[in-house]
Amino acid sequence: MTEDLRVKPKKAAELVADHLRSEIVSGNIATGDSLPVERELIETYGVSRPTLREALRILETEGLLEITRGVKGGAKVLGPSLTLATHAFGMILQAKGTKLVDVQIARSIIEPPAARMVAERQSPEDLLVLREALDAEKAVAGTPDFPFAAMRFHEALIGLSRNDTIDAFLQVLHDIHHGAAVMFSKGRSTKTSAQRTIGKHEQLLDHIENGDADAAEALWRDYWEPFTHDKGTAVVDVLDAGR
Repeated sequence: MTEDLRVKPKKAAELVADHLRSEIVSGNIATGDSLPVERELIETYGVSRPTLREALRILETEGLLEITRGVKGGAKVLGPSLTLATHAFGMILQAKGTKLVDVQIARSIIEPPAARMVAERQSPEDLLVLREALDAEKAVAGTPDFPFAAMRFHEALIGLSRNDTIDAFLQVLHDIHHGAAVMFSKGRSTKTSAQRTIGKHEQLLDHIENGDADAAEALWRDYWEPFTHDKGTAVVDVLDAGR
């Protein structure tokens, strides 16, 4: 085995960060709480001040802690968030020159099963949420704001699936969705294209209200089908400073 392939033991700071991370993610240390003062943490983990501070910096970089410097400073727990992951993933796709059509294909795979889940539950509360999102779309049809309103309808649908994994996948794509919405808002937005979208969304609500899961899933696959054959050359862009 070459030296490069050997497993290196973790540094003390990484071990401290591992334990604190586990406590935060498990909820043993709640979001909004402050960590004990530096002196107590040093005694608890039996490490030096520089080692402890390195461990806290690791968790700050991960977005799990907010550290305030100074005499009255300290470490406040923010809890797990997808914000850093979503932006990092978007930058990876952008660096690869990933086209927006690739993102649309991913959404065409993720969203139809979510539509089925919502229809199977046939919840009046879910329908109210989606109707409010649809009304917001109708209010801005044919304007540059319409792509953003449509995006919010899709996000509401995914959230109502009550499937944390599917919801997380969509959140990971959120910055990319926003980039696509920005691009579409700068283009020619017509009432005709908006009405097609609104019409499909209305049909979906009908299927959900009737509890027709098969029809809801089939409609949503049909809705996405044209987007998966887009011949455009637009590339994922999560860093557009002009937004």
